[in-house]
Amino acid sequence: MSSWVSHLPPEMPFRRVVGHGLNAQELAKNPRLDYFFVKDLNKEQQLELEGSSFDAVLCTVSVQYLQSPEKVFAEIFRVLKPGGVCIVSFSNRMFYEKAVGAWREGTAYSRVQLVMQYFQCVEGFTQPEVVRKLPSDAAGGKPASPLDAVMRLFGMGSSSDPFYAVISYRNFKPM
Repeated sequence: MSSWVSHLPPEMPFRRVVGHGLNAQELAKNPRLDYFFVKDLNKEQQLELEGSSFDAVLCTVSVQYLQSPEKVFAEIFRVLKPGGVCIVSFSNRMFYEKAVGAWREGTAYSRVQLVMQYFQCVEGFTQPEVVRKLPSDAAGGKPASPLDAVMRLFGMGSSSDPFYAVISYRNFKPM
């Protein structure tokens, strides 16, 4: 799930990078993509990609919009090589009107649990691992000023967003 922005480190070489998204013009501007395809995964979940052909699948700040995540995660499993990794990363930001209800109404903890459940509903993924990076600032978590404290209440403070990643691997077990 991609756009014109790549979250891949520019100094890291890859054999091949395939991107998926909803906007061909944006995908064409992404310098890291060797190939891309456009598809609305909320309408059709099947990926026109060869099975067991990817070492890794990344889903960055997009999982909250999937209306049939179990079907999408089954496809991710299908295209991963045995031992391949899937990394789903997100923060607390979203397009509220586009996110699914469980995401909109959830907490940070429940969103992590939700993504873990997406992996667990596909037999063959390993137990998901969670990475959390919570915001920190030089003041040791205290607002620098009363204005900063008020700004944080509205999500506009100087602290950064939390980062979450849920990681699972395709097991080596034969299907």
